Amino acid sequence: MVVLALGLTGTAHAAAPATAAGSSARTGDDPDQPDNPLYDAPEGFNVQSGREAVSLSWSLLSAATAYEVYRAEAEGTGPDEVGPYERLATVRTGAYTDGAADADVAYAYKVRALDDAGHVSPFTEPLRGTRDTVAPFAPRDLTPVREDERGVTLTWRGGDSDAVKYVVYRAESPNARRVKAGSTTSLTYRDTKGDPGLTYVYEVRSLDAAGNESQASNYVTGTRTVTSATAPKAPVVGDAHLVGKRLTLSWTQSPYVPVSSYTVYRSRTSPVDITDPANRLATTTKTEFTATVGEDERDYYYAVVATSQHSVSSPASASVRPTYTAPRPPGATQVYDVVPGAGSVRLSWFGVPYGSDESRVTGYRVYRSTKPEVTKENAEFSHVTTGWEYVDRGLTGGTTYYYAVATLNEDGLESALSPEVSATPTA
Repeated sequence: MVVLALGLTGTAHAAAPATAAGSSARTGDDPDQPDNPLYDAPEGFNVQSGREAVSLSWSLLSAATAYEVYRAEAEGTGPDEVGPYERLATVRTGAYTDGAADADVAYAYKVRALDDAGHVSPFTEPLRGTRDTVAPFAPRDLTPVREDERGVTLTWRGGDSDAVKYVVYRAESPNARRVKAGSTTSLTYRDTKGDPGLTYVYEVRSLDAAGNESQASNYVTGTRTVTSATAPKAPVVGDAHLVGKRLTLSWTQSPYVPVSSYTVYRSRTSPVDITDPANRLATTTKTEFTATVGEDERDYYYAVVATSQHSVSSPASASVRPTYTAPRPPGATQVYDVVPGAGSVRLSWFGVPYGSDESRVTGYRVYRSTKPEVTKENAEFSHVTTGWEYVDRGLTGGTTYYYAVATLNEDGLESALSPEVSATPTA
């Protein structure tokens, strides 16, 4: 005879089943079913309460072809304090989900097996389950008990309820969105993953076996201590592009561990091996880096390492390969002032801006002709300057000169000419 233990909640554990050979030889003890092969109830019967449903499971019997699931309202705590059982379903598997159970009503469940010949097994011992939607009470008296370089240690009092676990949340300010930091079954938790130097807001919530989460506890603040041995966080590269020959990298850095410098590494493979000295490209104190690279250097990956004021290095940033954009000519300028003088003409024009995805403007070329409609091809004279002004000297008084200006960039490309202007110097 198999004996099942009935608890108020939880799982019934059956005695060890007979061997397959013993099962095939045994006949039923029921005088109404003397040849019944289903002489025992299904074993391993389990009832699991949940928020959305009550889940039942049991072990399959080799002689069974179906299983009947019965349910009754549990009016008290004793095994006999249940209402009349009703059959919920007949299934052919070893599981059933009762999603139609009324919320927060205790039910008793039992199962029996059937075969195609009309035999039935004994019922399992009934077990109780509830579609539990009631959250546990919130934890109380949350307190930070230790703040050091290893993290922030918190403790609290339980909510005197059916909580089986506690979930710790943190945020970077009281009004910021809470993010799960971790969970524990005890009344203490140490957050070892927070950024050193950053003060977090913490709160704790209780969680019951059905997945219901309580309201939040009181909130407290805590800070993981920064020491001379604290490593900075890895930089986060936000921009990496290559326009023609112009490489631009920029990144952000957590401010809570002071950083004195950044080292840029590169290699043709990812991730970049920062332990290889040959991969070290440059060191800077800024959170950006620019360089001119050759056409054979477009396929490199880059990574950045931060170094603290105490010479402690961060992990490397993610390795990134810059996006490449073919160089294009810069924008054209416009001459806004032309002043003739004695044997000279002074020209002034607007500086041309350039974006992060454009090659840097390096200068301007002034074209001159004694005939109108000056072009780059028919110009009689040209001069390159890095400024926004040019004085053309040694000119013949009384002669009209025609000018246009082009913008130059570091890729050696030249813009279209500015609108033409003219001036006649005096003798």
